[in-house]
Amino acid sequence: MIRKLILFFKKNVLNYTLSDEEEDFISLNYQQWSPISKGTVGILVEGFLDSPTSIVEKARLARAAAEASGLDVVVNIRGVRVESSNVAKIYRSFDINNFNCWWLNYFNPFVILPAALSFFEILIFFRKGDELVNYSKHSLVIGDLIYDSLIRNIPNSYTIDKLSIIKHGRLLFRSMCFFYGNRRLVKIYQPKVLVTSHNVYAEYGMLCRLAHQAGAIVLLKDMDVYKIYTRLMNVNQHFLMVDPSIVEREIIESNLEKELIYFNSRVLGISKQVDIQNAYKDKQVYTRPESISLHPYFSEDKKNVVVMAHAFSDAPHVGEGLLFRDYFDFLQQTLISLNKNEDINCFVKSHPSSYMWGEKGGVESIVENNNLTNICVLPLDYNTKSILDVADVVVTAKGTAGLEFSCAGIPAITAGKGYYYGFDICQEPETLEEYIFSLANCQFLNPLSSERKNKALIVLYQSFNRLFHSAVLPEVQIRPGDDYQMLYRKKFDEMNRNLRLGIPMQDEFYTMILADIRQALNA
Repeated sequence: MIRKLILFFKKNVLNYTLSDEEEDFISLNYQQWSPISKGTVGILVEGFLDSPTSIVEKARLARAAAEASGLDVVVNIRGVRVESSNVAKIYRSFDINNFNCWWLNYFNPFVILPAALSFFEILIFFRKGDELVNYSKHSLVIGDLIYDSLIRNIPNSYTIDKLSIIKHGRLLFRSMCFFYGNRRLVKIYQPKVLVTSHNVYAEYGMLCRLAHQAGAIVLLKDMDVYKIYTRLMNVNQHFLMVDPSIVEREIIESNLEKELIYFNSRVLGISKQVDIQNAYKDKQVYTRPESISLHPYFSEDKKNVVVMAHAFSDAPHVGEGLLFRDYFDFLQQTLISLNKNEDINCFVKSHPSSYMWGEKGGVESIVENNNLTNICVLPLDYNTKSILDVADVVVTAKGTAGLEFSCAGIPAITAGKGYYYGFDICQEPETLEEYIFSLANCQFLNPLSSERKNKALIVLYQSFNRLFHSAVLPEVQIRPGDDYQMLYRKKFDEMNRNLRLGIPMQDEFYTMILADIRQALNA
């Protein structure tokens, strides 16, 4: 405890000392930008996520918003002193100089007192996990954000049946402080634009929803994903959701050459996307007979159903419409239902990147604890490519697998509104009862028509090829599970090399977001 207090004091009170790499970046980057016109503050930046790429991308979005609107920028940072922040001087190299020290909210009675009252309200009236998910405050649903924060920050806490003040109390209170602290922040600055890296978890999602509710447009840049939420859009919409008009246009105009090339690159594991690399790298391809032989009671004359597990801790309520309270609940109820279906061989595959979230053995525990004797957990070395040959049906909550395998004509059943929801590609039950019925009859699903396969190819391509990675940024970003401290300085060093090569900060992406912001503000 004493050690933690010392570390907290050093990080949040003492002055932050820049590394040589950060110093170099500040010097090089400062030359890229002219001063901002100091108008009224109307652009709010979420400055919590402090990976080098995230800082730079949010600063660029804020600068574009300032240029487009004539408004000044304030960055919401951790800590109680600006001088203690590891991000403040980086933002200053973009001529962004206004900061709000968020941790001061913990000393503000107008934040602490209502947060405490809401904390006790939740513990008294919303103790069940299913109730917490739908909890709302001031006409804004925030329970899903709180729920996801609890399972993300408590190791191996994949699902919440009942809240415990001992296990969940600190994070519950912290979540309500985020709500009231950010509500106060929005009232003070009345932002016209919010720049953020995430719209999930209490730490990020509450500010996003509060600002949008108050009339702000939201600019989101999460790694290579860029999305603008205009005032009339649903701010909870999945950030990978493609505009239906683009899909309809491509159905008419595309010869599917680029879509097929991209799909095949995913199937072969060539893509740089981390989940794809984890699914294919150093894995063994199993044939259909080899896969069936993994379980002593499976038969070759039955349909093969493959359930694709999610990373349990990775924001199960991103997007909308999950039919279960979380990904663990989805998997457990799905496997229990499929275990009763005697006309199928049921396989389940762990998420390839679950290790990044510290998850181990969660899928196996569901099978063992529920005595699911008709379920086969696929081995860790199982190459996802094998599923193309093995699966007759794929089941997912709302993961990319539902779309990906639809491209190969394999029908998929989903249990939520993923980013490809509504395109009539998958079986998309609207209720839990419909979903359970679909599982009980999944053996009757036929391969997809060529029209639906083609549409799946287009949606997949448009979802993952509308990503934006500027040349000035590090090629590979820091991911959960990486050695953050070791990589932090290296990423700045990589950007410094790019800046010395003359790669500009104000590139084509910057020009594009300028146009997007002007259009959104004038709408």
